[in-house]
Amino acid sequence: MSIMTFRTKIILLAIAIITAIVTVFAAMYKPKRSNTIVRPIIKIVAELPLSGEDSHLGLAAQQAIQNSLRQADASAGYKYEVSYVDKSTPTALPPETKAILSFDIAPEPKVLLTLNNQEQTRFIVHTPYEESINLLTKNLEGKNIKNIGLLILAEGDYRQLAQMINQSLAEKYTVRGAVFQKGQENFNIILNMLINNDTDYYVIIGSPQESDKLLTALHDKGISNYRISSLYAPDLTAQPELYNNMIYIGSEAGTYDGGLSAAAILALIDSYEKNFKKDLLPNLNLVEQTLKQNKAPNNIISIKANLKKISEGKISKLEE
Repeated sequence: MSIMTFRTKIILLAIAIITAIVTVFAAMYKPKRSNTIVRPIIKIVAELPLSGEDSHLGLAAQQAIQNSLRQADASAGYKYEVSYVDKSTPTALPPETKAILSFDIAPEPKVLLTLNNQEQTRFIVHTPYEESINLLTKNLEGKNIKNIGLLILAEGDYRQLAQMINQSLAEKYTVRGAVFQKGQENFNIILNMLINNDTDYYVIIGSPQESDKLLTALHDKGISNYRISSLYAPDLTAQPELYNNMIYIGSEAGTYDGGLSAAAILALIDSYEKNFKKDLLPNLNLVEQTLKQNKAPNNIISIKANLKKISEGKISKLEE
């Protein structure tokens, strides 16, 4: 019994010594992190309306960008980092910014994607005027319409868009134009003029807030949405119920046209990834060339126009 006790003590002592040695070596050992991958970072700034009356548009764009980044991150060689800036608050660009994305709605919703190279090369992501106007003209065919009232916001490029619409419609209809101003509250003069000239149908072109007010004035005159159409505004308004039963022209860019920002980010990522080199960032001029060749001929990324309708505040596509 005493021999067994002695052997047990020897075994326990040996185990204690081995454990101590292993503990010391474990504390001293620092393994190499051979599986750690450091990806070069592409810094992007997104200038969005994150406050004020258009904040719903900026938040939709931000969500679309975040979804696009998650979609691309699994297979991307580079890491893409987006800083969000409120358009109403001018801010200096962070160091090493490679691209700037800016959302605008005058007159059509669009994203301007600017490469921060020496030339500040700019790409436009939007639904081109011509495509939208052609779809509007096609939708009016077959309706019992003779006189059209074209109501246009008297601001910037809205006038250019109105001229193009007038040229397209004037071949088949009598078109009477009327302008309204930003901040205008009383529309009686222009609406009475159009009503007294037997206007059958109304087309509204303007920013969502101004179009909302004009549409309310039309309703007060007894004119229903069945006799009204618009380009772009119903996709952007914070009050879609105002446009119930209206057939209008928008784009396939999704809720509040957030898909425009997604298209811009994914096109930029695609161009970087096609020029991927381990541990190196490609020259921005090379990224520019790839963008032009694959996604943006003539520096335009074109988003398809759609014929849409709003029912109970919800948008549905009528034509692909």
